[in-house]
Amino acid sequence: MSRVTQAVALRTSKSLLRGLSRKNMNKLICRTYFVGGTRSAQNNPSRKSWLFGSGKELSYALVGGGLLVLTYSYLSPNSVVSLDTVKGLRQFTSSSNNGRNDEQGASSVGNSGSSNSGSGSDCSGNGESIMLLSDSEVNARLRNCQRSYLVERGKGIFRYDVSQLPSNNPIEDNHVEQIVTVPSSVSLGKAEEEDLSFFGVFDGHSGAFTSSRLAKDLVQYVANQLGQVYSQGVDILSSSDKIDSAIEKGFLTLDNDIVYASLKALFQTPSKETMIAALPAISGSCALLSVYNSADSTLKVALTGDSRALLCELDNQSNWFVKSLSTDQTGDNPSEVQRVRSEHPGEPNAVRNGRILGSLQPSRAFGDYRYKIKDIDGKALSELPEHLRIYFRSKPRDFLTPPYVTAKPEITTTKVGPNSKFMVIGSDGLFELLSNEEVAGLVVRWMESNISPKVPCDFPKGRLPEVKDISADSESMRPAFRYKGQQGKKNAAEYLLEDKNVATHLIRNALGAGGNKEYVSTLVSIPSSLSRKYRDDLTVTVVFFGQPGGQEASDVNGTIILNNDATRPPKPKL
Repeated sequence: MSRVTQAVALRTSKSLLRGLSRKNMNKLICRTYFVGGTRSAQNNPSRKSWLFGSGKELSYALVGGGLLVLTYSYLSPNSVVSLDTVKGLRQFTSSSNNGRNDEQGASSVGNSGSSNSGSGSDCSGNGESIMLLSDSEVNARLRNCQRSYLVERGKGIFRYDVSQLPSNNPIEDNHVEQIVTVPSSVSLGKAEEEDLSFFGVFDGHSGAFTSSRLAKDLVQYVANQLGQVYSQGVDILSSSDKIDSAIEKGFLTLDNDIVYASLKALFQTPSKETMIAALPAISGSCALLSVYNSADSTLKVALTGDSRALLCELDNQSNWFVKSLSTDQTGDNPSEVQRVRSEHPGEPNAVRNGRILGSLQPSRAFGDYRYKIKDIDGKALSELPEHLRIYFRSKPRDFLTPPYVTAKPEITTTKVGPNSKFMVIGSDGLFELLSNEEVAGLVVRWMESNISPKVPCDFPKGRLPEVKDISADSESMRPAFRYKGQQGKKNAAEYLLEDKNVATHLIRNALGAGGNKEYVSTLVSIPSSLSRKYRDDLTVTVVFFGQPGGQEASDVNGTIILNNDATRPPKPKL
């Protein structure tokens, strides 16, 4: 598996380091060692951090409230990493590189810098010839990008599954999963740590560049904001407003760096390197980032765009409920239309035909410079050298008073209680195919066979259970529309149960139009880019709350374990 080695410095200066003595520097740095192939907790009880991967020393520090990576790190898409910092911001990472094209007439500007670089696996679709795949080939393609992890930390989450199915080539979706640990002693009187668990889905368009940048940097930008608050002696775990503010600032700061900072650097030094760095400004991406706080069992969902997060609960009478923790931000949402038009009075075409300026469907997004800027420091993009101008598209029609699109997220906060069983987050490609109730019902059916203790469900086998959607703003959410005519009555659709990974299970059934294996086979067999006419890129993450039945206190050892039964095995080395 190839690995990319990068030296990264986050928001610091030489002056911050110049005044540190060697003694103080040693206090700032905690070293973490990557242990290949084994759990270091077993081989060396004193060493808490571990990795599925290869060896490389990594030093992490907290300087002036900001995060600083002092040495080299491997950016490996299939790794589980822990990073120690002096202030307790330790991260367990299991991110995969991979990120739709909602912009009318838009196309990817190329494959350079795509999220598949160095991954060692092909998650980007295959070939251009049309052929009908065998059942084994269909299964292999559906499971090619699946990952599952067992979380043995005793902090309210015991498992999460992730899966993707490309339609674009390369896939324009991406995702990230990270746990940042924070000491809880400031206000709670405890010496132990609590977890902030981040799960993100990034739905790209016009290329994979923006979503790839988000998967790499968004949690880090939010953590940097949290670190600044924490360094001031504030207990961020008990301050909901502070966490909200850190998330919002992290989103906006990263988007500013993606668009304004990168284009400014391009004008200052027009080169191949600055052009590559500016590619995330040219493409775009939605972003959904959820944060589970183990200190108070709250779940925050920050949304920029039209991905969706669902929370599913089981009451004491064995009734299932699902509610959306986000509201789709598109040109179809009346509140978003009102917001955009109020910011651009006298411009009736600011939203036209359900799209921003008649072109972009999400009303909020990262990147997408075409909807945000006219010039950089008074210089128009037309002033760039000709060999660089070819990467930039003309401004949209009726482009008068930018910005029309923002990366500012809407944030919701929900209490996760004993009845809360799981969360599903997914790109809009999933919700084009399945309703909220169907998504929840499919997970419930899967849990009957794969999660202990078995969930109670008295509905007939072969049919989805009844799930009531109690979303507060369901009228603003776009309904599932693809292949709905193939299904039976609502909540009575048949389903397929063939996967150990629940996210793959959802993707398979999303393509099945009510348990139709022929639909699955056909829709999986259609190659990129022809498949984009029939389905979008699909990215799904499912997070289970609580703890599995029979888990003892001794089983909680602070680690994250790769669940091999629901993970695509690595390709054999040649």
